[in-house]
Amino acid sequence: MEKKHPALVVDNLRKRFGLEEVLKGLSLNANEGDVISMLGASGSGKSTFLRCINLLEIPDSGSVTVRGETIHMATDRAGNPAPADMQQVVRLRAQLGMVFQNFNLWSHMTVLDNVAEALIYVLKLPKIEAYERAQATLDKVGLSDRRDYYPAHISGGQQQRAAIARALAMEPAVMLFDE
Repeated sequence: MEKKHPALVVDNLRKRFGLEEVLKGLSLNANEGDVISMLGASGSGKSTFLRCINLLEIPDSGSVTVRGETIHMATDRAGNPAPADMQQVVRLRAQLGMVFQNFNLWSHMTVLDNVAEALIYVLKLPKIEAYERAQATLDKVGLSDRRDYYPAHISGGQQQRAAIARALAMEPAVMLFDE
């Protein structure tokens, strides 16, 4: 019987900006199906924690493991922590769906194109398959009728659902929501 790994393990994550330590040894263990909420005041490090999990922000120390695979870290020429293998980071990021606080939709692309983009360029799906999956995901979040709209022409709530659809379409192991 194959041992099932937790979907996400974060161990003793630390991050500082200058003299201010924002993450002070944060740890988390999330199994498949878990829903975990982090509460804290504005500026308390919630967004930084999520950004460190997928290495959009490089933690000073600690480890992140996705489905049993720990992200390998090294030290850059200046002595700062850095990913040892960017291909591993790209591969594991594809398993970490992220919905950003301000949604980060591409303004020059339609809602459908926003959802299909990563499927084509990250997962390397054929365009037809990517657009079929994107459309199916938009159906699930109730945005089929807005598929050909640009982000500026839909409401904030619809933009949020488009961002959620973009993340869900990747079929990630873990979903991270920043507010």
